[in-house]
Amino acid sequence: MCGICGFTWDDQNLIRIMGDKIKHRGPEQEGFYIDEHVSLCCERLKILDLSETAKQPQHNEDSSIWVVLNGEIYNFRELRKKLETNHKFYTNSDTEVILHAYEEYGEDCLNHLNGMFAFAIWDIKKKKLFLARDRLGVKPLFYCNVNGNLLFSSEIKSILQLEEIDRKLNYNVLSQFLTYAYSIDGQTLLQNIFELLPGHKLVYSLEDKEFNISNYWELSLQQSYDSEDTIVKKLEKHLEKSIQLRLESDVPIGALLSGGLDSSLMVAMLSKMTNEPVKTFTTGFGHELDEYREAKIVAEHCNTNHQEIELSYKKLANSLPKILWHMEFPFGRPSILSNFLVAEQVKKYVTVAYTGEGADELFGGYNRYLIYTNTNKMSLNEKINSIPSGFFPTQLDRKNFFSSKLTESPSNETNPTVAFSKILEENQNHDLLNQVLLFELKTEIPGAQTWRIDRAGSAHALELREPFLDYELVEYSSSIPAKYKIRFNDEIQKKYILQKLAQKYLPEEIVKRKKFPWGIPYYDFFINEFLPLAECVLDKAIKLDRPFLNSQTNYIKDTFSKVSKIEDKNITNKNVEINDRVLRQIMFLFNLELWYQIFIENDDLKNPNLSLNKFI
Repeated sequence: MCGICGFTWDDQNLIRIMGDKIKHRGPEQEGFYIDEHVSLCCERLKILDLSETAKQPQHNEDSSIWVVLNGEIYNFRELRKKLETNHKFYTNSDTEVILHAYEEYGEDCLNHLNGMFAFAIWDIKKKKLFLARDRLGVKPLFYCNVNGNLLFSSEIKSILQLEEIDRKLNYNVLSQFLTYAYSIDGQTLLQNIFELLPGHKLVYSLEDKEFNISNYWELSLQQSYDSEDTIVKKLEKHLEKSIQLRLESDVPIGALLSGGLDSSLMVAMLSKMTNEPVKTFTTGFGHELDEYREAKIVAEHCNTNHQEIELSYKKLANSLPKILWHMEFPFGRPSILSNFLVAEQVKKYVTVAYTGEGADELFGGYNRYLIYTNTNKMSLNEKINSIPSGFFPTQLDRKNFFSSKLTESPSNETNPTVAFSKILEENQNHDLLNQVLLFELKTEIPGAQTWRIDRAGSAHALELREPFLDYELVEYSSSIPAKYKIRFNDEIQKKYILQKLAQKYLPEEIVKRKKFPWGIPYYDFFINEFLPLAECVLDKAIKLDRPFLNSQTNYIKDTFSKVSKIEDKNITNKNVEINDRVLRQIMFLFNLELWYQIFIENDDLKNPNLSLNKFI
């Protein structure tokens, strides 16, 4: 894992400043390539080939092609064997494989790579800069057009070091955040800064200063007619391969273990592939909703080297501005908070850790997917408008919380009905559930999941790997009929086919365990630590008459009193789904105000003051 950045002009000072702002991603090695046309930087976390020789940027035999890579190419050994016939390697790293694959296959090299990656290749002879992002968007890549020149980086804060970039809020994207909790079209909350979409490449020609962006991979639904037993066997084979590929590392590896189905199956399969016990980590807050007991069952069953890490609400609260600085977008999901603290603690033991994200979107793990089965009688339009998982889904929500600039839902192609219509048109002969899961894989995964995992890990130079998001596994899972994902027998069985596979590896109690949202005891944190902070911050925002908030009514202030009246706050049963939408709304509003102060108003983006006291 690394931080990469660059631009299409020569500025040694700027490239160093930009690199410094993403040094947390790779604090172990720093490298630059600068000529009269291009400036490139890589802040490297050493994972494969720990030598000084493997420092980035790397070059081909005659130094006419240079590359910077953030991520890992898991199949690099296989590719290297094919390329060694015609190419000479000077490192044992996966980065160099990209260089020679580009020489051999051109831009089509992307179809030969299996991994999580964002990279930039500078081709001196062709005078073009070639950027690409992995198929599922596990690794980030942002860019902008600066007077016809290209500027890019792993994180937005690095791009903003160029002072001439105008920091203006993009209201169209904020509207998307209200609907989905993220952007789905590559725009960001800052005007004129974009995110390269998953499975896309960007080619910039220095001669004509043109940007050419296109996709090189498009996930679609296929239909499997295999029997249930055959599907289980094929799924097992794909997951085994994915987990095995992600063992590539020259540094210590571990796994995050919640005791839920996904992480437990991942750990169980991983344990059968390693000679030493897997290092596993579970966190809690000393609360009844902690998952220590369930994780311990799995750890003992798999004979792992298990660590229980207790986190504190106080540290979490004090870290809120720093978390937002690393996340770069406002959020309301509780898992982000614990992800950040967990990564900090796990880094003390390992440099690489497995995590179970992606399985819910592949196999139908969320309760909100139940309406897309054939048993539900809602109209198709109602179902489509229920797909987004944002915290302000209705017009009334928008009117109550936000200014008139945001009272309407997105009216362009990001409107749920319009955006989902493309999925319907291209996959007409497939189950609605699979159509929705396909939409989620294209939007929710990069927008809410891989973004969260990348930022939480990279903040502490911890590389997190997601075996459920291997593209070959994703393609196969998208062919499994809906009846094997959510099944209605005597009870509702979500992720049915994954449960069938897990029966071979795990105790029944874990296999049949109901979905429990990993993160923090949200109500407990709100009542004991967060509410006074949020109330103070949002009261100031209202007095400042922020252009995105509804400051004309007391609705935002009155929302705080709702928390103490909600009966769900006393629930400590992990089998009961808690309605925490009002908490997510407050958390989002709090973070939106902090984001505005940090990324729009702040005069010092080189060394921002991220002390909580500054904001309260």
